This record gives sequence, C-alpha cells and structure tokens, in this order.
Amino acid sequence: MVENDNESRFEKLLSPFDLGGMRLKNRMVMPAMSVGIVTDDGYVTERLLDYFAERARGGVGLIIVGYAVVEFPRGLTGPRKVAIDDDKFLPGLTSLAQCIKQNGAHAALQLNHAGGFAISSFAESIPIAPSAVVCRPGGEIPRAMTVEDIQAMKVRFVEGAQRAQKAGFEAVEIHSATGYLLNQFLSPAKNKRTDAYGGDLPNRARLLLEIIAAIREQVGASYPLWVRLNGKEFGVPGGITLEETCELSRMLEKAGCCAINVTHYGTYPFHQLVEPAGSFVYLAEAVKKAVSIPVMVGGRMTPAVSERALQKGDTDLVTMGRQLLADPELPNKVASGRPDEVAPCITCLSCKGRSGDTRCTVNPALGMEKRFRVVPSQKVKNVLVIGGGLAGMEAAVVAARRGHRVTLFEKGNRLGGRMGLAARMPHKARIADLNAYLARQANKLGVQVELGKIVTPELVKSIKPDAVVIAVGGRIPALKWLAGVLSGLLLYSDYSHVEGLGRTVTDGAGRRQTFGVHSMLTVVMKPDQRLQKGIQAIVPEVYLAGDCMASYGMMEALASGARAGLEV
Repeated sequence: MVENDNESRFEKLLSPFDLGGMRLKNRMVMPAMSVGIVTDDGYVTERLLDYFAERARGGVGLIIVGYAVVEFPRGLTGPRKVAIDDDKFLPGLTSLAQCIKQNGAHAALQLNHAGGFAISSFAESIPIAPSAVVCRPGGEIPRAMTVEDIQAMKVRFVEGAQRAQKAGFEAVEIHSATGYLLNQFLSPAKNKRTDAYGGDLPNRARLLLEIIAAIREQVGASYPLWVRLNGKEFGVPGGITLEETCELSRMLEKAGCCAINVTHYGTYPFHQLVEPAGSFVYLAEAVKKAVSIPVMVGGRMTPAVSERALQKGDTDLVTMGRQLLADPELPNKVASGRPDEVAPCITCLSCKGRSGDTRCTVNPALGMEKRFRVVPSQKVKNVLVIGGGLAGMEAAVVAARRGHRVTLFEKGNRLGGRMGLAARMPHKARIADLNAYLARQANKLGVQVELGKIVTPELVKSIKPDAVVIAVGGRIPALKWLAGVLSGLLLYSDYSHVEGLGRTVTDGAGRRQTFGVHSMLTVVMKPDQRLQKGIQAIVPEVYLAGDCMASYGMMEALASGARAGLEV
C-alpha cells in the first residue's frame, strides 16, 4: 500500500487526544507489561524507575503500568510482579507515578488477578477461578470461588484502585482479558457457574460491573477508569465472541468506563510470529461502532499501520508493547521525521519468558538502562571492528554513537553474517529488518565499511588503530543431524560436503548417508580466537564480541557487541 502524505508524516498518530480528562500529546500508548524488574515480594525497584523513565522520555503519550497484583502472592503467574494489596507498597508506587509524569508521559496503572492462571509454586496456594476448570494449557485445576470469595475479590480491586489514585496514577485499567481472573468470569469456556455470576453475559459480567461501580464510588466520577477486553478468544471452543465483546463494551460504557482497550487472546501457539502487523484492528473497529467512548488497540501496531487505522477511524489510540521494549525512543523518532531509525521488534518472543527479568534481543539495555546508557567518550579513538555480523555491527554502531572514528572490515560481500540465513527460516523474515536497521545506522553514523577484507595481524599493524573489536564469529568443527523425530542424533565430526538440499552427507571417508525431508541441521560453533592471539601484542585495547567469545544466540551476540562498543 502506498502511503499518502498524511500517512508519511503520521499526522493522526502524533495528534493530541483527550482521554478521560487527560490531554495526551499523541495517540501512542504503552500497554501494561510485566517485565520482572521488581523485588520478589512485589516492591518497586530503582531499575523499574529507570525502565519507565526511559520510555516516558521516549515520547509516548500514556504509560500503563502493570500488571499490579491485587492479591499478593495468590494472584501471581510468575515471579516479580508489582504488588498493590497493602499500603506498604505506596511509597514505591508513588515514586513510580512521579517518575513517569516528570519525564513527560501520563501514568495509569493496571489492576489484575491471575485467578486460575496462577501457578501454585508462586501463588503459594491452589489457584482460584469461577469454576474448577483448567484455565490455561498445562495448568492446574483451580478451586471454584465461593460467593464470599467473589465479594472479597471485589474489595481487593476497589482497594487497589484507591491506592493507585493515592499514589498519583492518573487513571486505572481493569484487566479483564488474556485469560486472567475477570476474563475467566466473562468466558463461557471457563465460567460454568449456575448462580448469579454464571450463565448469560450479564451474569458473567456481573463481577466486573460490580467492581466498576464500587471503584466509581470511591475514586469519584471524573477519575479515568477503563477496561482491557479480549476482542474475541481465538482457538477457545465456546469462548468469547466479538459480538459479546461489543455488547459488553456497551454495558461498560453505561457503567462509567471512559474507554475500552481491545486486545486479542488465544490458546494456539506463536500467533505473534505469523500474524501481520495490525491483524487485530478489526476487533477495535467493531467495538468502536458499538460505543461512543474512545477505543484503543494493539497487536504489532507499527507507526505506518497505526496511522492508517487512525485515519480510517477504526481506533482512537494504539498500544505499542514490544515495539517500545525494542526502542523506547520510537515516538520521538517518528515525531522528528526519523522512522527509519526505529529499532525493529523482530517478534522473536524472547521477552515472553516466565523466569527472571524480561530481555530483548534487539535492545540489550532493556531493564539495564543505566548500565547500557550511551555517553560520549572522553577521548576519541580510531576503532577497528573486525567482522560485520550482528555483534560486529552493534559494536560499530555503539562506538560511533560515542564519538569514535570507526572502521568495520568484513571478509564477505555483505553485512549481517548468519542473519541473512536466519531470516530465510519460516516466520523469521523480520530478522532481515534488524540487519537492515544496523546497516543503516552504521552508514548514518559514518562508520567506514569495507567488504571483502581479510584481516591479518600485519594489516592491523599497518592501520595502527587505538582499539580493536574482534567479532569474527566461530568455527564449525562438526555437523549434527537430527533425522526426523525418532531417528536420534548423528554426529559427523569429519565431513566433506552436504548436498541435496541438506539431505545427503558425505563424510571424510567417502561414506554417504541420506536423510528424509524433515531432517534438521544443527551447526555446532566453537569460539574462533586465533586472530586475537596475533593482535593482542600490536594493539593496546582488544575486545571480543559475538561467537568468538562463546557460542551465542542472537540476544547474547548483540549484547556482547553493545558492551564492547561501550567499553572501548
């Protein structure tokens, strides 16, 4: 689709918007995402403040913090979630709200309880849910909530909203989507109750509507309050339909909600990898036709896709989650006419891990903003980077951002190393976007790139660099073949060539073996540090990055390149 002039300038995306009395400077919203950088017992940390400050400075109009657990630890699906079920958490939450607002964004907070999604090892109790129905694949059978449990849960949400308001958050979002407790009440696939909280939609929505009404009584009629809903439940037999979501949205508008945040949810795996950007806008479009309050939507909403959806009137606001993990400066870059400088989210889903801190393949600074902050070098150096793969390009870009004069030598005829091959794998084409982004950044920053350059110690000696970053990758000492599902692992430590689309292997003794179409090749890398030994005596500063340090994945390779660029 060819962009028109308004789309290329992102006029709608960058226009201000009034949401529940808040004047947002643009239509971009950072949705609630748990990133794990809180204490094990739910307290806000300095790292969390740094994380949100970076994104607020990046220019987004609204940040929704979350999710905040209204019953800790019973409402947990994993470690390190923000808690809001006691006044002892107020000092940290107050600092967080202030941090976001002081750095230029409006601050909202999302309230949630995992219900049957909870994991007992974290929740320290049997999960609870509307019914004794397993709520997630591989999950535990929860205990069905009593009416007394339901009334107590309502109080927890209300008290959570009061604390959010007291802490200085300017709005509250109630999480009723993506499989959590209130979504479990809404979903006929999970709610099998026969009392007043089960059955038809008004009954299944009763708890949510009672929570909204009770919060309104405590925080006042003007305090911004909205709900996050599934547009529909994909792959869930008997789940929520789009028609029900539209009907429920009308109920929520009547109950006093100032907006609806439409999302999507399903039990089928890896849909984020295969769905094109903006695939779920039609859900928001339907909800927007059903209500008169503002609607927001997410789902790989790139700036271009967001602009088109806004211009068509399909939504009022767009949420950008993983995109702002990959590049918190996205709004500022778009606003200043630099969309090509936005680091791309490659939808690798590395940020979705349950244990430890959330990390990002594209952005090694995620959750470690101070450690990876790029500051100008006190002394400008002539830096030579050897190797133009992922680690080498990142090292060159970071070093150039710090003001160094950088030359990059690559023995091949293109930049990117194995990223070109990786991008050809199914559903991995977006890796090519990262390759192109780094190449563009190197060019804009004045990195001198020389392709087809074989580097020797003698060449380095003649160039006389002040520092060298070696990012030559690893060596391949062996090939491993996994033939089908049941054939086992076959190791060829001495091979001559592979042919027939990778199905026939000839080893050094001339023996040939052919495997089926579904065989998988695994390359086992070993660090190649031969060049390092010849250079260390020549150059005062030598750094390693990428697979010449260890057998790395993309995330570790890029992070090692960033560290080298920061240390040089």
